[in-house]
Amino acid sequence: MKNYYNVTFLLALLFLPFTVVANGGIDLVQVYQQLDEAIKHTDQYIQEREQRITKHRMALEVTKDPAGRYELCHRLYEEFQPYMNDSAIYYIDQCIALAEKMGDHIRAEQCQLQLAFQCTESGMYNEAMDILRAIDVTQISDAKNRQKYYSTISHLYSEVGYYCKVPRLQRDYYATGDRYRALIDSTVSSRDEALQIKEMQCFAAGDAQGALQYSDMRLKQVDKGSHEYAIVAFYRYLDYSLKGDSVQARYWVTQSALSDVKNAIMDQGALWELANLLMADGDMDRAYYYIHFAWQCANKFNTVKRNNQISPVLTSISDNYEESLKRANRQLLALAVVASLLAALFLAILFYSNSQRKKLARARNELSMSNQQLGQLNQQLSELNAQLGDTNIRLNESNRVKDEYVGRFIHLCSFYIDRLDEMRKRVNKMVKGKDLAALDKFTEGNELRDQNLNELYEMFDSTFLHLFPNFVADFNALLQPESRITLDDPRTLNTDLRIFALIRLGIEDSSRIAEFLHYSVNTIYNYRAKVKNGALTDRDSFEARVKAIGM
Repeated sequence: MKNYYNVTFLLALLFLPFTVVANGGIDLVQVYQQLDEAIKHTDQYIQEREQRITKHRMALEVTKDPAGRYELCHRLYEEFQPYMNDSAIYYIDQCIALAEKMGDHIRAEQCQLQLAFQCTESGMYNEAMDILRAIDVTQISDAKNRQKYYSTISHLYSEVGYYCKVPRLQRDYYATGDRYRALIDSTVSSRDEALQIKEMQCFAAGDAQGALQYSDMRLKQVDKGSHEYAIVAFYRYLDYSLKGDSVQARYWVTQSALSDVKNAIMDQGALWELANLLMADGDMDRAYYYIHFAWQCANKFNTVKRNNQISPVLTSISDNYEESLKRANRQLLALAVVASLLAALFLAILFYSNSQRKKLARARNELSMSNQQLGQLNQQLSELNAQLGDTNIRLNESNRVKDEYVGRFIHLCSFYIDRLDEMRKRVNKMVKGKDLAALDKFTEGNELRDQNLNELYEMFDSTFLHLFPNFVADFNALLQPESRITLDDPRTLNTDLRIFALIRLGIEDSSRIAEFLHYSVNTIYNYRAKVKNGALTDRDSFEARVKAIGM
């Protein structure tokens, strides 16, 4: 278990996450989609890093004093350290030269240790060993540099042990790494380094829960999405893998890869780890997509180490694709045979169906002709029924109007018989009394006639509006707005409306209308023409539409 930790520790130095998530609340598909989206915007993240690099390089060109140049070279080293290995080595080497020129031995030692660590990370183990052997640890006066020396040489031996193929030598390298790690004084290290050491010790002892407790403390010290966050996230991936929680392990390694992508980190470790997990899950397409992207990043970072790590995964994915292709070809062949048999069966069924279809077509044609004839008869019958229904409606309407007017006519006749009898009695009284002046006055004027006409018209209006209560509104709807009729008394019709009321009742002859209304025929004709001139549509069909009111 200790040897396995030494191996994974080498990969963990560049990663980290931030938030603790419960297993039940993790949607791995959504997390993978976030990573896919970040990879699509890689050019944007690279451009942001390149802009910072360009800014520092321009400042370096105009800076002359060694201290200022040292600061700028070290910033460039920090930018290139996870981005482009050759440039990182170049600028940290420049920092060593500038520190020695300034006589700052502490900074020179610090930069030499950073150079050794960078060489280790890029697989340049001989170079790293030469740098560390050239440093006399007993002469390192700075306590932090001394701890850095122990952690760097421990890291180097662990890396060499991981790639060593001779078991005896591998055990020796791991033991040497453990020995140097034991010399690290956590009280001198930074808080994160101290927590990291304790997390590593719990991990090496198989205590996943203890390792996660220290990891939780580390999470609180970093910003989500930063490079440091990616480092802690990768450690959490290792801790959850030890615990056996595959969902959390995949979540945190994805978070580590996501932070690396957004920070334009070309030294990808989490991503190819994730590709391995996805390959084991059978998600070959996504695994190939991630490992191909990690391969492109490794080429930009330019180290043999990452290429050696990624190549087996690419080979494995390629082999799996080839095996999947062979399986697909075998399945395709089987499907082709089945399809051929089905095609032969289909042709036989088609031939039989064609013969049956011809017979059915003949029967269908005969049935269709019969249906057409029946349809024509049904249509004719429907038309006759419609005409009969219309006739019945008109007949009922006519009967209703007739019944109403017959009743009113009988009442009116009775009314005028009574009135004539009263007139007879009144005239007889005047004659017997020889009151010729009163008789002359009674018979001289038109007052009696006008009174009787007004009563007749009131009776007509009342009866008609009772039969057709919406006649005035429906009639106005046939006229243009400026020609519409407004009545002072809604219970009484004017001359225009009486003329067309008579037309609605079927009295169309102008002479009969004139006789009823006591106008000349020419006057009635002018009234009818005036109203029709204000029709909303065709004036020739106006009276026909009036006849349809109330139908």
